[in-house]
Amino acid sequence: MPENRSINADAKPVLYFHYAGLTNTGMIRDHNEDAYKLPLDADAGTLANKGHLYVLADGMGGHQKGEVASAVTIETVNSEYYASVTSLEETNSVEAITEALTNAIEKANSQVLSATEGGGTTVVAAVLYGDTLVAMNVGDSRVYLLRDNELRQLSKDHSLVQRLVEVGKITEEEALTHPRRNVLYQALGQGSDVDIHISSEKLQDGDVVILCSDGLWGEVTGPEIKEVLQQAASPLAAARQLIDSANASGGPDNITAIIIQVSSEALPSPNTDLEDTHPSLPALRLDSGASPQV
Repeated sequence: MPENRSINADAKPVLYFHYAGLTNTGMIRDHNEDAYKLPLDADAGTLANKGHLYVLADGMGGHQKGEVASAVTIETVNSEYYASVTSLEETNSVEAITEALTNAIEKANSQVLSATEGGGTTVVAAVLYGDTLVAMNVGDSRVYLLRDNELRQLSKDHSLVQRLVEVGKITEEEALTHPRRNVLYQALGQGSDVDIHISSEKLQDGDVVILCSDGLWGEVTGPEIKEVLQQAASPLAAARQLIDSANASGGPDNITAIIIQVSSEALPSPNTDLEDTHPSLPALRLDSGASPQV
């Protein structure tokens, strides 16, 4: 087991990413239009030089259209990002990740337009590289950061109710039950131009990042999400508990979550045969397992 020692005083801390992803059809729908992608197939050198990419998409437009849109999106964003980004070691990592991920999402939009007429999808994507996080979204799939007992939303909902909240017409509480809460004004596959929301953060030991579709955050409150993330034994256990909570609240939609625990510890959390753990530097890579779906 390698030691987590700094070579010099200016060296960045070595951070490990313990993660899991789960998706569930929910209690009402008869099919699942959500899709997600984890950095399972990338080799150690790619992950170390280009970062760890996580992508989640919530398809819209009916059974086949929604499933195609979300599947095309996660595969296109993944392949385009890793093909276009260069090594981040000698660059401004935030700028380089932002440019490559923006191009990848724009390419996915074009691919969805070509692959399905009338279909669409949200997308939320996050790249973790060393102590850098860059997150982007189109639509209302979300990314949160849990740090120091505070759960903070990094994404922006491209929805009608969010605009009403921003201009003071309704409260955030009223938005949760508004009859038009599912109406989006931005999604992939709905036009040639997309407005991508971008955020970046410096990661710290103990941070937890969660990407999720509205089937989760629409049924499980922020305080409930925070409590599960703080108390669960592992990212996999947290994902299972959150999906169970969404289903217990009625599960009216598909539910998907990706949870990433940032740690200075190389030891993976429990259920290592079902979870994936990669360090942020190539020399400290651990063997990876499989990521399940339920």
